[in-house]
Amino acid sequence: MKNYLIVVTGMLAIFLTACGGDVGQIQIPDQHWKDMAVRIDTHPNPPIAGMSEIVAIVTGPHGRPISNLTVSWRSNESMPWVQAIQDGRIGVYRRAVDLGGGDVVVLQVRLQQGEEQKVLLFPLKLTKD
Repeated sequence: MKNYLIVVTGMLAIFLTACGGDVGQIQIPDQHWKDMAVRIDTHPNPPIAGMSEIVAIVTGPHGRPISNLTVSWRSNESMPWVQAIQDGRIGVYRRAVDLGGGDVVVLQVRLQQGEEQKVLLFPLKLTKD
């Protein structure tokens, strides 16, 4: 019952945030690996140059959360991978990362499941703070 309440509360928060309707927010298209859909959100949205929080929401068939992953990201090849922190077992992974100081960055998201791994690339247009 506790897990159900956590999932319902999280989904309600997502729906209420989506209904907020901030015109300046950007929608980053989902990407896929195996049978998983990976959605990236940034806080703030749109992301700013420098530190921004990245949230990855990973779902499988029928929208079920995928929680048996190790998720890491970096903003370019010269940066070290930063492992995201799993937020419960609801398929949400989050961590702040330095996005650099340019106008556009390609966020590299590494998904690891057992011995398999995949790097997905998410282009982000940065705003100046």
